[in-house]
Amino acid sequence: MIEEAALTLTRHGDAPVEAQKPQTVTLPYHWDQRQGAVDGEARFAFDVPVANPGEPVALFVPRVGNSFRVLVDGQELARFGAIPPGPYDDAAFAPQYFELPPSRSASPQRVEVIIAAQAARQGGLSPIVAGSVDEIRPLYERAEFWQISGGRFIAIVSGVLGTLSLLVWLRQRESIYLYYGLGELLWSVQTVRVLFTHAPLPWPWWGVVPLAAFQAAIPLLCRFALAVVGRDDTRLARFLGLMAWCAPIAAALGIMVPWLWVMPLWHVLNLLVGLGMMVTVLRVARRSAVLEHRVLAVAVVLVVLCGARDTWVMHSSPQAYEMVPWIRFAWVGFAISLGWVIAERMRKDARTMAGMNASLEAQLVERNAALEAAFARERDGEKARGALEERQRVMRDLHDGLGAQLVGLLRMAQQPATAREDVTQHLRDAVDQLKLTVDAMHDGEGDVASALGTVRYRLAPRLEAAGIDLHWDVNPLPTMPGWSVRESHQMQMLLFEAFSNMMTHSGATRADLRARLMPAGGAAGDVIEVELLDNGRGFDTNVVSAGRGLANMRTRAAALGATLTIRSRPGETCLHLRLPVPAQPAANQAVGLTF
Repeated sequence: MIEEAALTLTRHGDAPVEAQKPQTVTLPYHWDQRQGAVDGEARFAFDVPVANPGEPVALFVPRVGNSFRVLVDGQELARFGAIPPGPYDDAAFAPQYFELPPSRSASPQRVEVIIAAQAARQGGLSPIVAGSVDEIRPLYERAEFWQISGGRFIAIVSGVLGTLSLLVWLRQRESIYLYYGLGELLWSVQTVRVLFTHAPLPWPWWGVVPLAAFQAAIPLLCRFALAVVGRDDTRLARFLGLMAWCAPIAAALGIMVPWLWVMPLWHVLNLLVGLGMMVTVLRVARRSAVLEHRVLAVAVVLVVLCGARDTWVMHSSPQAYEMVPWIRFAWVGFAISLGWVIAERMRKDARTMAGMNASLEAQLVERNAALEAAFARERDGEKARGALEERQRVMRDLHDGLGAQLVGLLRMAQQPATAREDVTQHLRDAVDQLKLTVDAMHDGEGDVASALGTVRYRLAPRLEAAGIDLHWDVNPLPTMPGWSVRESHQMQMLLFEAFSNMMTHSGATRADLRARLMPAGGAAGDVIEVELLDNGRGFDTNVVSAGRGLANMRTRAAALGATLTIRSRPGETCLHLRLPVPAQPAANQAVGLTF
């Protein structure tokens, strides 16, 4: 281990370049701590002993920068960046490995490391480990793993966790996810700095941005911890928010001015507020039965202790320049805490959801039972109302139809001159009307063909007795949605009125009844057309239309929503009924018969 070197120092300031005489110094040599806010170069000269002539000697340098040259016996071995360093030259965060050319003698080799440093850029030189390749190479690889690979891993994990936390915050708008997401993303910006030797931003911005991110991440994650334990409305929480906003200002003052005392003061302030946050979390965790508070308390203690160690080493220990910050790895405790918080909340939410589902299921069962009872009462009420309406309809039909006929028959029977045949004819009409009224009480479910068939069945014997040959031609007809016994009865009584007039007044010998489904054309639906023709003597529609019979038929057609047309001349009378068919499934079709 090489811990002493002869230093030749050159400082750049407001005065011309000032060179000092060589002096022996102890490594590590931190430029900012030793020289303050000035730029310059430092030449470190030391001898490396040669144990085995002819074999190369390896050097492991944990940290050197900002830019450098390595000379062996006056010959340049390695170089990084320009002297003075350019705005993108920054090797101060990466370990270095060199192999000296084999020496032919056992005399020590003279090595010179020339560094060029800028103020506030953390330039300098750490102690150097010299030895054989087999000894030094593993040391370098181990340091590179922890410094570079470990930093890369932490930066990736922090970036992913921060992004996921912000996505959760966008959905739930809970402050703990906002604080943690911003803090982790800013922390990943600071951590990713170790992955660059040639900076992506020019100096001093490459110094300000990572430092501001780091200084803002600390109060944000402290506030995350306070929010988890329900202390986000305290003075300490509000002060942490103010610190997060002021962090970029402190970073700019410490690097761009540069006031080198700003960052140590800010580190002490971070440590104090971290201790305050830790005390608050420990108090809540000690009194709380919530497991996530205790997990967070452990993580907070770990992070604060590592932060205190790093602060002490950075500002008091001679090994500050080559140290690896512990807080970089302890920071994972916050990630574990957040994961635990999310898992616990998901478990509680799942338990709450299960309870709510069970309660909702019970309410649904109770509600369904109440609805079924209400529907049962409604169905009973509908049945009662339907029965009442049917009784009222039968009473009206009996009163207006059969009752009127019986009253008329009674008056005819009281007249001495009344012919027996007239009384018989009216009695037959009354009996047929009574039978149709009874038939209509059986619901045909909108089957128009069945309603027509019932009329044919009841009146065919009388038509035959009257000498009228009936021809029946009924095509397949659709079922009428919404038809009840009322509509079927209206249809039957309309045809009964027509057949009765035919048998009484026409003197016809042939009658044809046709029924078929016809397209209405245009946007209208289909219609059922019913035609009743006879070859009787005919009548004058203008004279007869004033009678009660035709008026009753038109009233019944209007009740069906149908159109009734009557044409008559000697030898032919035609009754034409057009009944609109409501929209219905095509499968609901009734079958008619042709005789």
